[in-house]
Amino acid sequence: MIWILLCGLAMAEVTVEIPPALGAETVLVVLDDEGRPRTGETVRVVHRPGMAGELEVAIGITDGRGRVRWTPEVPGVAIVRADEETQEFNVERAELPTGTLTLLLLLLLASATSMLYGIAYRPRGQVTR
Repeated sequence: MIWILLCGLAMAEVTVEIPPALGAETVLVVLDDEGRPRTGETVRVVHRPGMAGELEVAIGITDGRGRVRWTPEVPGVAIVRADEETQEFNVERAELPTGTLTLLLLLLLASATSMLYGIAYRPRGQVTR
């Protein structure tokens, strides 16, 4: 019984240097129970686990420092597996580029200006005698 408890506590971990984002390269680090890098581990990722569109992909083998590079191609929940260890991550969509935000603000300003112009200079009804 104690052996089972100790095995449960002595688990390796899969960590990331930065949170994964769609289309951005992320470095995964696989460490053993003592914090040492695990080399030669095949790392797989399951996108959208448990859903109809579930997709499992092998992303690589860890190097001498326990690292493997991953560029997520599907947003949402992803489970990373290295041997028996699993870690769940939420792959965020990439942020909008600054140019897109600027364009959206300009369109908003143009539509507000158009509405104000329409209200200020609408045709007035003529009085007939």
